[in-house]
Amino acid sequence: MLDAPAPQVDYRATSRRPQWSELPPAVRTVIEDAAGGRVASAAPSVSSGFTGGFAALLRLADGREVFAKAGSAVNPHVVDAYAREAVVLAGLPPAVPAPRLVGSGRVDVEGLLWQVLVAEAVPGEIPQPWTPQALAASHDACLRVVEALTPPPAGLAHGRLTDEGVAELEVFPAVAAGTLPLPAEAPRWLPDRVGELTDLVADASWALEGGTGTHSDLRADNLLVDGDRATIVDWNWLTLGPAWADLVGLLPLARADGVDVDTLVARSPLTRGVDPTRIDVFLAVIAAYMLRNAPLPLWPGGTPAIRVHQRRYARTFLDWLADRRGWPGPAG
Repeated sequence: MLDAPAPQVDYRATSRRPQWSELPPAVRTVIEDAAGGRVASAAPSVSSGFTGGFAALLRLADGREVFAKAGSAVNPHVVDAYAREAVVLAGLPPAVPAPRLVGSGRVDVEGLLWQVLVAEAVPGEIPQPWTPQALAASHDACLRVVEALTPPPAGLAHGRLTDEGVAELEVFPAVAAGTLPLPAEAPRWLPDRVGELTDLVADASWALEGGTGTHSDLRADNLLVDGDRATIVDWNWLTLGPAWADLVGLLPLARADGVDVDTLVARSPLTRGVDPTRIDVFLAVIAAYMLRNAPLPLWPGGTPAIRVHQRRYARTFLDWLADRRGWPGPAG
């Protein structure tokens, strides 16, 4: 019996968002104030991402184009994320391949807090499917981030990647005990490897230590690739970690799309010479995080695609980890 394949996710169509015309007038006013001009026209909201907040390209009366986000406290995570992103964008060094902040603001609408963020519009498309060219552009963007954010400006990073391993310590023991529901796409060998996986996650404090400012949520829909250049967007989780973390987080899905990622790992200055076990620990921690969250109910305003995304990430991260560790199947 073969394993079920990883679920497919179209990262260009994972959310339902309000349109410009559906925003409260007070929110539209704050967006125009943050943008520094009247909105002449609005493109349809993007359908990528998982938050459900407003997010669209706007053309201003003076001819400029900006990208605006707005979310309400119906989903508190959105308010916090957009506020945090505004702080990070304002503090990023110019060399970082990220949109520049245009403005931000808040407004209370009938007792409901709204957070607004306006950034410069940048060209590019989400890399789906992954191609060698898109990965090369994304690799170059990661190199530029590492150069500019090692170390990051004082006070800009929020937390450390080493913190991520703590909450995942009980995931694989729960798999062994049968108390964590596993998705249908989980590899059949998983229950037989929980001991080794638990040991890997337990090493997170060692493996994920680093002094580089990492995006820490880098995935296809947080990248806009335009030819040989990639821009990284959605900077609300800037965290201290190893220089290779953002790049490695892209590789399992690129591998699933048929791109040779092992050669890149061997040649990239970000990963060349890194203890392979550190990368394996990272893969195990992310897989554990996804397995822990995939069965949970959706939060208010969340989109069902987030759970499919988490199942896909768990499976593709585990697949690459198994290949790297030489796990051909269940232990026997």
